Amino acid sequence: MFGNKLVTLVILCLFSVSLRAETLQILTYEESPFALRVGKTHKGLLVDMLKELFSRTELQYELSFIPLKRAIITTERMPGHCVLPVARSQEREASFHWISPVLVSRYGLYSSDSERIPLTTLSDAKPYKIGSFLGSGIGEYLKELGFNVELASVSAQNLRKLKRSRIELWAAELISAQEQMHQQAINFGAPELVFYTSLRAMACNIEMPNEQIKILEQALNSMYRDGYMSALYLEYGVEI
Repeated sequence: MFGNKLVTLVILCLFSVSLRAETLQILTYEESPFALRVGKTHKGLLVDMLKELFSRTELQYELSFIPLKRAIITTERMPGHCVLPVARSQEREASFHWISPVLVSRYGLYSSDSERIPLTTLSDAKPYKIGSFLGSGIGEYLKELGFNVELASVSAQNLRKLKRSRIELWAAELISAQEQMHQQAINFGAPELVFYTSLRAMACNIEMPNEQIKILEQALNSMYRDGYMSALYLEYGVEI
């Protein structure tokens, strides 16, 4: 009897160790100032957040940058993978395990500095072509509402498209939009309308063990409780 209990305990310990030894593949995409590559280094709010998150666990991870749409497909198909930041939606909800929120985001609609489009409500944007990017939750949200949305491969392409009047409005996360305009020396000013706030998450392959999910959820919750997340956002000029 004692021998059986000992064997069971050893098996459980080995299983727990194996979960912690596995290196998780974390996928993200360039969206300054949240995540970007500078030479061989990775920088940004989400990069700092991930480093702190995993430091509070015994889990190991590797961070890779690929376009968001491909990152979502890869994570859905391959165990041991997660992608962030991702907007949760009814369509995606059952396809992943979710660790949330990793990013608090507010979205606005920008018009060109040469052709302003005043907006009072979101419905005022119905007649116009709106730029977003592949995999963007906000782009999918607007398409579902019947808006005319044109998707670029990456968010930054929309600045040039708006500048060249290939789109009439740009739907973008406010912090990222300001950073992208600064980098490309294209200033569209303040958004015509701030229309949406979302809590973006880390989506993990549905086969990811519940123990790993629980470990990461507990670590993220502790980062909010002890003030780490508020301090991190302030470093990037944002209050949450």
